[in-house]
Amino acid sequence: MSGLEVRSGGSNSVETESLIAEAVRLAAVAHLVDGWATRAGTLLAEAERIATPDPVDRAWGAAIDLDTARAGFGSAGRAASDLSTALGLGATRYVIAEGVVTGLAEAGQRVGAGLLGLAASGMALPLASAAAITLGPIGVASILPLVFDRDRYGEAIGEALAEHGLPILSDPAFVGFVRAAADQADEFLAGLFRSQGLFAIGAELDAPENAGLLLAAAGVVGLVTGARGLRETAISDPVRTAAPEVVAPGGRAVDSGARGVGDAGPVHGIGDLADRIPPSEAGGPQVRIERYDSADGPRWIVYSAGTADFGATPVEEPYDMTANVHGVAGASVLHDLIGLPSEAAASERALRASMAEAGVEAGDPVIVVGHSAGGMVAANLAGDPDLDVVAAVSLGGPVAQVATGGVPVLSVAHAEDLVPATAGTGVAASGRVEVGRSLGAVAPAPGDSVPAHAIERYRETARLIDRDDDARLVEFRELVTDFTGGSAPADVSYWRSERTRE
Repeated sequence: MSGLEVRSGGSNSVETESLIAEAVRLAAVAHLVDGWATRAGTLLAEAERIATPDPVDRAWGAAIDLDTARAGFGSAGRAASDLSTALGLGATRYVIAEGVVTGLAEAGQRVGAGLLGLAASGMALPLASAAAITLGPIGVASILPLVFDRDRYGEAIGEALAEHGLPILSDPAFVGFVRAAADQADEFLAGLFRSQGLFAIGAELDAPENAGLLLAAAGVVGLVTGARGLRETAISDPVRTAAPEVVAPGGRAVDSGARGVGDAGPVHGIGDLADRIPPSEAGGPQVRIERYDSADGPRWIVYSAGTADFGATPVEEPYDMTANVHGVAGASVLHDLIGLPSEAAASERALRASMAEAGVEAGDPVIVVGHSAGGMVAANLAGDPDLDVVAAVSLGGPVAQVATGGVPVLSVAHAEDLVPATAGTGVAASGRVEVGRSLGAVAPAPGDSVPAHAIERYRETARLIDRDDDARLVEFRELVTDFTGGSAPADVSYWRSERTRE
């Protein structure tokens, strides 16, 4: 057993398409068997016309056999027809039942978040008044920048983890809480501000509202204090760099042609794609691009690294928390509705610029692969109708909020990884295949607070996917193999961009 849970990216957890397909097959069988029963009845009538009630008469014996066959075919046809109807009704009832249950659960979460905000609203004004009276406007303003101060931000996170322990971050129950909270930020604020209008529009916001609301708060803080936290910046033109150094388990540097990010052989599965994602490290290349030549022109596989800078204030690295928040918020309609300061994430702009520098042109078929924030970037590109993205792979990325439609997207998430949960429950996408896996007990350590998110763990899961015989995973693997034609890339390049000061 691989321990993988595979589901399609639609709204139902049971594959009702399979039930309906079997119902259609059974209906066809019932029609065929009914035809045999009709034919047997016609032959029976002819046999009865010429037969005599004599046990020795062969025609009489044939008539008896034909009558038995007609009865048997008729019974089998009715059974197949009844079973076909039952399967069709079962699939329909399941869709209705799951829709009701899901709707009630979502309604309960929204109401609960609204009531929590309503309860908090009774304390918000007295606390704010007390703070203003005690500290004064200047004192309040002096506290706000600490939210986006890199050193104090890191210290606060470290103190919280030291007090409450690292294991909670890898608890599936906590991951579920993060996913629910990502969807209910607007309902909480609706209760907090006693706004029925804000509560009403919550159901229409497909992406998690937390990112958009966080950007709004950052914008307010920036106006008051001049802080630059979570404010996007311009980036430099990408520069082609050397391949990242591959490090052996013992810490010894090895040749970049060894298995890992330097391997330029043919792609044989999801494991090979995962192995080629550049490591998420400051100063290293962020993008790997492979060119495959074919009779129809070049094809490309683009690999994106994950977050390299976890500070809330952008410095040099475009793969940082600022880009992550803008990447999630960019899939929401919030900034379109009320003008929140959301723009294309620096990480996505860096990858698109790298593709252009490498020679990717409009209309070229592309597969995009990424880990963590790179998975989110891959999904965002898959959802862009102006690009010919053939498929995308996200390993541990917050991609549920991206409307990728029918584009084949393989989204892999560990049950103990809270990063994918920050995208909330997301939107239905017919082309998405979601693969989940529980790693069981994990042992977090300083510097590795969310071990289930590590690229090494996702590479292990990718190799399990390659060995799984689920039809959806087999089809996706074949798509990748057919895309490259089983050949090695004609060219491999690595790229890096940096933020620039405004």
